[in-house]
This record gives sequence, C-alpha cells and structure tokens, in this order.
Amino acid sequence: MKKINIKLIGLVLLMVLALGSCKNWIDTNLNKNPELPADVPMSSILTGVQANMGYNTIGGNDLCRVTSIWMQYFQGVARQSQATTNYYLLESDINNLWVTNYTNTMMNLQTLISKANTAGDPTYRGVAEVLLANSLGVTTDVWGDLPYSEAFQGMGNLNPHFDAQKDIYVVILNLLDDAIVQLSTPGAPAVGGDVMYGGDPSLWLQAAYSLKARYILHKSKLDPNAWTDALALVSNGINSNANDLQFSFFDAAGQQNPLYQFMQQRGDISMAKVFIDTLKKRFDPRLPMFATAVGDTAYLGNGWGEVSAEVSMPGSAVAGAASPVPFITYVETLFIKAECLYKTNAPVEQVRAALIDAVTASLEKWNTNYTAWLPMYTQYINVSSGAPLFKEIMTQKWISMYNQAEVFVDWRRTDNVIGLQANPLTSAQENVIPRHYPQAQSEVNYNPNTPPLPNSLWSRVWWDAAAPGK
Repeated sequence: MKKINIKLIGLVLLMVLALGSCKNWIDTNLNKNPELPADVPMSSILTGVQANMGYNTIGGNDLCRVTSIWMQYFQGVARQSQATTNYYLLESDINNLWVTNYTNTMMNLQTLISKANTAGDPTYRGVAEVLLANSLGVTTDVWGDLPYSEAFQGMGNLNPHFDAQKDIYVVILNLLDDAIVQLSTPGAPAVGGDVMYGGDPSLWLQAAYSLKARYILHKSKLDPNAWTDALALVSNGINSNANDLQFSFFDAAGQQNPLYQFMQQRGDISMAKVFIDTLKKRFDPRLPMFATAVGDTAYLGNGWGEVSAEVSMPGSAVAGAASPVPFITYVETLFIKAECLYKTNAPVEQVRAALIDAVTASLEKWNTNYTAWLPMYTQYINVSSGAPLFKEIMTQKWISMYNQAEVFVDWRRTDNVIGLQANPLTSAQENVIPRHYPQAQSEVNYNPNTPPLPNSLWSRVWWDAAAPGK
C-alpha cells in the first residue's frame, strides 16, 4: 500500500474539481499547466475520499474526540476538550467537520458515482455508494436533518433546504441496496485507487451488508422489525477481523492517525476514570492496548474535575501513529448479531455464544493474551440471562468499540442501558449527557434555510424518539 499525504490529497482534489466553475468567465486556454490533468480519474478521487474519511469524516477528532468524551473514554483536561467535558460545544467548534464532510467527502463521492455511471463500472459505483451511505450516516447521526436533495449543486443552489432525517435514512438504505446489486454483478472488476480493500468487490459487498444491518438497527426505537431485519443481513456481512473496513495510517509526517496527531499537537485529554476503572475491575486484557501505563503497571484515569498529569493516555489501539480508523468491522457485526438474537427471543444459549464470539473477536483483533481470562468470562456469561445479559452485550460493545462514534448512537438508542452517569459538577452547562451536535456556524451564517435548534445539545434526532414517560 502506498503512503498517502492525506491533507494534500484532499486539497488537490478539491482544487481540481473546482476548476470547472471558472470556465464561464475565464479563457481556460490561457496559462494551462500541462502537468495538471483536465479530468481527475476515478482512482484518484477514490483514494482522496478514503483518506479524507479516515482523517476527518469517520475518524476525525471533531467527531471521535467529542463523542469519546461524552461516552467517558476520555476526560477533557484543558482548553476546548475541558469545555466538551462540561458539555459546551459551540457552533464554531464543528465547522471543520461539517465542511469537510460535504466538500471533500460527499461532493467527491457524488462525482465518483456520476463518473462510474458514465463508464458503466459497477464496482466504482458500488464502492462510492457504500462510502456515501457511511458518510451520510455518521453526519446525520450527530446532526439530524441535513441538506441532501438540494445539495451538491455548487453555484446552482447555495442555500439548500434540509431534508428530514427519516428521508436521509431512506437514501442511506437505498444507496446500500444498490451497492449490493452493483457489487454482486457477475464479473464485476477490481478497481484502482482503493487503499482499503485493494479494489475487491467481494469485500466491499461484505461491508455493504454490515453497514445496512447497522443502519437498520439504528431505527430500533421506531421499528419493531429492526432486529429481525438486521439479523437477516449479518450472515452476509464482514466475516473476519482481516476483512474489516478500516483506513490505515503510517508513521510518517502528515500521514499519522488523527488522534495521534492531536495528542502530539495539543494533548488536552486523558483517559477517563470511568473507562479505566471498568477495565481494571474486569481484569480486561485489552487495557494495555487501550491505554498507556503510569509507571510500569499502573493505569489511572481522571475523574470529574480532575486534571492530574500522572494519568493514562489513549493507547496504541487508537492513538498510535499507524493506528487504523475503523469504518465498519467484524467485531461490530458480531455484536449486532448478539443484540438481535437477544431482542428476537432466540434461545439464551445462542445469545451467550454470540456474545462470546464478539468478545473473542475483539480480543483477537488487538492480539491480547486472553487464554486465562476468556474461560473465566465464559463461565460468568453462561449463568447470565434476561436484562443483565442485554446490558452485558451493550457494555462489551462499548468496551470493544472504544473511540468509535457508533457507540454514541448505541448509547442513545438503548437509553443508556450501560449506565453512564452525567457530569455532576456545577461547571457543566447541564448535568445531562448531550444527545446532539449544534448546527455548524458556517451553515448558520450562509444558508438561511438552516433550521434553528433550541437547546440543541439535548435535542433528539429522529430515530432517538423519547421512550414513554421520558
């Protein structure tokens, strides 16, 4: 796999794709650069989009750092992150995430789909649809309603209306349905520029099924068939840790993992006491991968209002220079299966076995020494049933999907079954964990169709309907 200058790729592609807007008033024959291509090939667009998604849309600190603070993996100890711990998140704080999601990710994916249609290439089309569905998903899940049907028109419409989130979900699932058709095309070719799956349509097909199961499951508060429908998909989903859809980074300047770069440049977070103490209480063998040690063997997290420097930091699983950013994984697919089996009243033995499979896959993903731990954990699970078993499924998913924004979705749609306690300090804006991002300041400033969000951090997105009595 070739090394990628992530920031440079996104900038170059954005500039190249923007050249077309100048042709009506500039003689494009003047000052032509013979080394600048007149058209960007699909392979280059795909590489740039994947890099931008890994660095911003899926793994960016404006997404994962914020949700990981709210989900109590991390504790903000200074500056902006300390404000996030106190449940302050300003419209200007998330401008970069909003803008890059639309310009460097989704706009370029729309271009790639158009090019694939013109070329009659089912693999490029299917891959682009999987990535667009994923990008729309993570964006709508923190913001709710989004511009889509009137978006991506450039100067043709600078003030797109916002589509309701329920309609965005129709788009997401339609994209994945068509991607499954395209990627199942007999003789579908491998494609160039794919630094995640090497252009293999069969692997993208697995990812499409897993993502469809994920987004159907998101609607479980509203749709009683969600668990049945999602369960029917997982057998075709990602089938091993080796086939995880994730973006790999490199230990070279400008090419490192985004959380690693954040820790090197700012470092205003530490591990949270809640997460560290949970792992220690369980003697979890993943702890050395998830956090750094204080001294030789001690692991410590900051509690509410604590800013100790003698504390563990994010570990190599998520904050190493070359740590991958997961988009959708085998581990998540197995946890979806375990939850769906429980919710569809499968025999308890099947539910327990599915949970053990999911936990084992997580242990193996991080190459931990679990030979002594797993038999003890299995013995514990084999006497668990009912509501405590469901809580354990979701608690283990919270542990296993450390620093992934999908956990913020799980926490909301299960109404905090894992039992996180809100920041109790008077310094917190509210003593309630937020459920929503504010509107991006740039959209508020320049798009008069941006809807207001009163008390926006505690508003609920469409699929997060309040349970009766709440």
